[in-house]
Amino acid sequence: MFRTLSWIRRHACTAALVGLVVSTAAAQGLYYKEIRTDDRIYVFNLAAYADHFEKTGEMKGGITRTGAGPSGETVVGDNERALQLFFFKHGISEPVPEPPPSPPAPPPYRFSGLMFGDYYAFPRQHLEAWEDQHGLWFRRIYFTYDHTFTPRLSTRFRLEMNSNGRLAGGLLTPYVKDAYLRWNFAGRQAAILGIQPSLSFDYVEAVWGLRHIERTPLDLYRWDSSRDTGITVSGPLNETQTFKYALQYGNESGNNAEADKFKGYRAAARYETNPGFTVEAMLAQFDRDREADRTTAQIFGAYRGNRWRSGAQYSHQRRRAAAGSTASDIELDIVSAFGVFDLVPRKSSAFLRVDRFADPCGDCPNVDYLPIDAGQPFTMTLAGIEYFLHPSVRFSPNVEWVNYDRPESATSTGPKNDVAVRLTFYWSW
Repeated sequence: MFRTLSWIRRHACTAALVGLVVSTAAAQGLYYKEIRTDDRIYVFNLAAYADHFEKTGEMKGGITRTGAGPSGETVVGDNERALQLFFFKHGISEPVPEPPPSPPAPPPYRFSGLMFGDYYAFPRQHLEAWEDQHGLWFRRIYFTYDHTFTPRLSTRFRLEMNSNGRLAGGLLTPYVKDAYLRWNFAGRQAAILGIQPSLSFDYVEAVWGLRHIERTPLDLYRWDSSRDTGITVSGPLNETQTFKYALQYGNESGNNAEADKFKGYRAAARYETNPGFTVEAMLAQFDRDREADRTTAQIFGAYRGNRWRSGAQYSHQRRRAAAGSTASDIELDIVSAFGVFDLVPRKSSAFLRVDRFADPCGDCPNVDYLPIDAGQPFTMTLAGIEYFLHPSVRFSPNVEWVNYDRPESATSTGPKNDVAVRLTFYWSW
């Protein structure tokens, strides 16, 4: 009878141990595999690690127990659970600590924001009201909420506030900058619905990377809005993701609500090696009342190295005259190039940008923070140095100089050149 009770207790303990190992292994998955070499036994609890080892001979991670095998082999496990399963299988009494608990899953939401502005001065300006003006302003303040429903479905809501960029005072009033839903479908294809970045310069701005210093040309000179309300479909065209496309249909109303029946259409195609060379072609069509449509075409090329990046673009816009008017169509051209160079990585960088606007710019007097005369072609040069107190905290002394072409008429001297001196500050979280 005592032998029977002993047998029951022994097998009950074995069953309990098996249940413990199986139940705890379930958290890691029930996968187990041994791979033997001359004097080593590699054991795996993670199928991906075993597959990687078989293909490359390299062990990811690994916990080594010298001489712990049945015949004195060295045992290497991809994690603690693999060692526990190995020793249990071979009846070896070898203590193995429990694996550390898995880190908690990140929350499905994220709050972030950024602020930037300047202490500015206008020592020279074609507008008398602006000349010698100096002061401190926040040009932009963003507050953003991102929420991930699933790995394929997410949303963004962003508020923006900014100072009045025309020296008219007033409070920093928040308004909706972004409000969109993103759906990743069919592999790496994506669809975006709502208020979202414009394709006209979204990628150019990403490569430029100094939005807080100055906007990209099509944004700065008011050829297009930085946002539109609509639908975008984009994604790679091949497995290596070197060829990509994007199509956008929108109200052409920026952040504002729909106001008319006219729409905007944008399309972009890009060849990209990462890191390295990029070329992007963009075409946009904007319908307007009385057939005063606008068509924009742009080609952008860039190169990104370890410590520098550069880019250049040519942009052309045709503005058709309204039906029934005596005005002629307007053809506008912009050529722009920039370079950003790391002086000390993550500590300081230098940048230079030159924009050539080859025609009078009728919209430029309404440019915020830097009004430009509408009467003459001009060249805008921007140069500065950026210092990093932290990757998210930067200060940048910089200068913008707008040099106007001289009028052909001998009786006119043309506008005075504009000079803006700034100490730009930026921080994000």
